[in-house]
Amino acid sequence: MNGSGTPDLDGPRDVIIRVATGLFGERGFPATSMRDIAREVGMLAGSLYAHIDGKETLLLEIIESGIAEYISEATAALAGMEDNEERLRALIRAHLDVVARGPRTTKIVFHQWRYLGEENQAVVRKRRDEYEEIFVEVVEAGVNDGSFAADLDVRITVRSILGALNWTPEWLRFDGADPIDVVARQLADTLVLGLSRR
Repeated sequence: MNGSGTPDLDGPRDVIIRVATGLFGERGFPATSMRDIAREVGMLAGSLYAHIDGKETLLLEIIESGIAEYISEATAALAGMEDNEERLRALIRAHLDVVARGPRTTKIVFHQWRYLGEENQAVVRKRRDEYEEIFVEVVEAGVNDGSFAADLDVRITVRSILGALNWTPEWLRFDGADPIDVVARQLADTLVLGLSRR
């Protein structure tokens, strides 16, 4: 049962992942123990291993799921769009929409993946590269059709945009005076301005 007295439809693994996401996002991966997670879930630490084989597995699952959400939102945002400046703006808005739904998850996805072992880091790099390539394709297309400056270094441009977006959970106020669509438009104006033809 949850706090409202209705059945909790999440299985134990879902609850563990949700709790771990909150703790990793709040305290960071190194400062969170399996005992901490177990305490929040309401089970003995040893019982966690019936559902998950370790803390790094939890981190990897959270990160992979998070990146998949970004890729899904980005792909959906581009559907039916042709103007490359508007496509880039749509990607920026889609990214912020995901951040707004889960700022703690974003901090984990883009800042705590370095705590993974090398093999799991390689898995994450591959998925991050897939997300980056969505932006690269749009910026390259914009350079080719004259929407953006011909002398842009596409890779540096995309990584600069993503670097700015990935830090938004540190300063974006989701309960602030400006709704997310206003902030997204203002941020897109700032980021896209530097790509204009010179």
